[in-house]
Amino acid sequence: MILHSLRLFIYISILLHFLYPQLSYSQNSGSLRGFVIDAVTGEAVIYANVVVKGSGRGASTDTRGYFYLPNLAVGEHKVIFSYIGYQKRESTVIIKEDQITRLDIELTPSKIILEDISIIGERTVREAETDLGLHNISIQEIEMIPTGIESDLFRALQTVPGVSSTGDITAQYYVRGGGSDQNLVLLNGAPVYNPFHALGIFSVIDPEMITMVEFFKGAFTPNYGERLSSILNVITRDGNKNRYKSSVSASFVSAKASAEGPIPGGSFIATGRKSYFTKILKNYLNNKEAPFDFYDLSYKVNYSNHELVPEGKFIFHGFMSRDEVNNNDPLREDYWVKNNIIGLNWQQVWSSPLYSVMTFSYSGYEAEVIPNLSNAKPRWNKISDITNHWNFTYMYSSYDELHFGLQNTFLTTDLELENIYGRKASLNKTGYQMRGHVNYRFFRFDKVGIDVGVRVNFVSISERGPFFLEPRLSITYKPVETIALKAAFGRHSQEIISLADERELISIYEPWTIIPEYLAPSEATQGSLGMKIFLTEKLSFDTEVYYKKLTRLVEVNDEKYSKDSYDFIHVDGESYGLEATMNYQTLHYYFKTSYSLSWSFKNRKGETFYPRYDSRHSIQVLTGYDFGGGWKTSFSWSLRSGMPFTPIAGYYDRITITPDLLSNPFGDLQPAILWGDKNSSRLPYYHRLDFNLTYDFAISVLDFTTGVNIINVYNRKNLFYFNRNTGERVNMLPFLPTAFIKVEL
Repeated sequence: MILHSLRLFIYISILLHFLYPQLSYSQNSGSLRGFVIDAVTGEAVIYANVVVKGSGRGASTDTRGYFYLPNLAVGEHKVIFSYIGYQKRESTVIIKEDQITRLDIELTPSKIILEDISIIGERTVREAETDLGLHNISIQEIEMIPTGIESDLFRALQTVPGVSSTGDITAQYYVRGGGSDQNLVLLNGAPVYNPFHALGIFSVIDPEMITMVEFFKGAFTPNYGERLSSILNVITRDGNKNRYKSSVSASFVSAKASAEGPIPGGSFIATGRKSYFTKILKNYLNNKEAPFDFYDLSYKVNYSNHELVPEGKFIFHGFMSRDEVNNNDPLREDYWVKNNIIGLNWQQVWSSPLYSVMTFSYSGYEAEVIPNLSNAKPRWNKISDITNHWNFTYMYSSYDELHFGLQNTFLTTDLELENIYGRKASLNKTGYQMRGHVNYRFFRFDKVGIDVGVRVNFVSISERGPFFLEPRLSITYKPVETIALKAAFGRHSQEIISLADERELISIYEPWTIIPEYLAPSEATQGSLGMKIFLTEKLSFDTEVYYKKLTRLVEVNDEKYSKDSYDFIHVDGESYGLEATMNYQTLHYYFKTSYSLSWSFKNRKGETFYPRYDSRHSIQVLTGYDFGGGWKTSFSWSLRSGMPFTPIAGYYDRITITPDLLSNPFGDLQPAILWGDKNSSRLPYYHRLDFNLTYDFAISVLDFTTGVNIINVYNRKNLFYFNRNTGERVNMLPFLPTAFIKVEL
């Protein structure tokens, strides 16, 4: 099947050259392509601007640092390369008729580090880019956000408008009214099924590895699928190609180490993190002990040999993590969860303006809850995911782009669980999935950008299968130079789901399974409208409205009283809202604020209710300043409406039948809770101020970074919940100072 798919796409790429005459170059013209890399590390410079001086022609590098400029006039040209945080560079190139000229450029980082904080709000040469709903997040922005323990990717996501969380104690996120399992996390193209450490408090992905994060919310492009709400595409660094480096760092929870450097034909990078002191996590768990133990390891090796494979690059990467909670108490449950990922990516620039990325990956996940003598229910879950992607991009001389590809997935899920009534269920599912995608991007017009395409479901994992075609459309129109109007539409489907219990305030883990044969896959239809205004070169404003209709979502059937009842049932959902963001950035100062107004609903058996993660109003403010001399500081402030909860309407006496009917024929009377309407009440408003201060300095050959973080600076007592048995008030994180240090060689 894989070889057949490869041959199919090679045939298609050959036919395209003959079927479409516009693929040929204009008379007396040629093309320019190449890579932009960091002069110090050899890493790709992502989203750098490439402009041909005096021609008005330009392009941006992609996530591999690659750029392509077609249909340039024959002769000598001045090409300008620029990116925030790097010194601008100008190079002279000779364009020859009907030829593709190769030009690789190294950019030197500037001394002003704050310029690296974020590329959000930076104007690019392709201003009609169809990027509604896309947020690019750099490692510098992740490190800028104050954290309670250490820098974390998912905490940074929670500052994006449209992304919500249910509290301080979890890094789980919810996008525009969708559940947590509707978010796909990709690590170098491989899915990560459990991206959380320590009961979901922070991410398993170490920021040390990250070079760039693409976060898609809403109607994402056809090359992405398998989820309804969002795609988080994490791209890791290749490693320093020029010299060997290593670092060690420590926080109040874990110690980390990394190493990177050149190898013949490429480079490598490896990082590792291990917990050693987790008592500080008591602040997240209402001062309760939780003997966490976790680690994560990741590595990446890239290699290219232009004599063996001209213009090709191979990337071998891997990741593993494990979390354990061993209470050493028979009356409390234990649990463990682990990830294992291995992958190979092949990036190839062909002789024609055809670019391909082929990925092969294995993602394994396994988790278990061991109840011991507690009231917890036993659960065990295992996933085996083998996926390969074939993605091709053809760039026309008109600047239009044709994207097409195929995805094959072999998936096995094993799930054993028990519901609150003691009924056991065992689901063992295996399936094969084939998805194709094609989309055409119109960039031949100066004021209009159009991306139209479709995702095709050839073979489905689930028995009933989703709809065959998933159309996607994104349009950008610039009526004037400083304003961009945008629209997007898409249909999405999902055939694998996790089983979340909304009654659990802290979710130990959420098991995954292929949708059972008696249920149809979940589907979403969504659309959005947006506008971006460049008020000045330093100040920009974004606003967006969206609507999303969710059908056939899957939830656990809590009313399963017999073995003949189904374990899962369908529910429907709906969400809509408005989001606005303002960015201001100067040489030393950065300011970003956002506001979101949103509604989300679920409907179950005719009952409409708010899901636990519904929040009406949300405000985020992030600001940072570079004082120079290695000193930097940042503040983060958040305000949001209270989350919904189910109130207690009263109590009643429940009769429990005992085995000893002779001595107690009427059973035992025990108090029981009488619940009100589901999620009909709300917690008070939540707000919190966080602070971060870092200092960079050097001693001999060692580079040091040290800093302090303060969570909840003014010690706001944000209500988390009331204990149902004692009535005790439990708050979220209190005033919490932490510190860290990092040493690089």
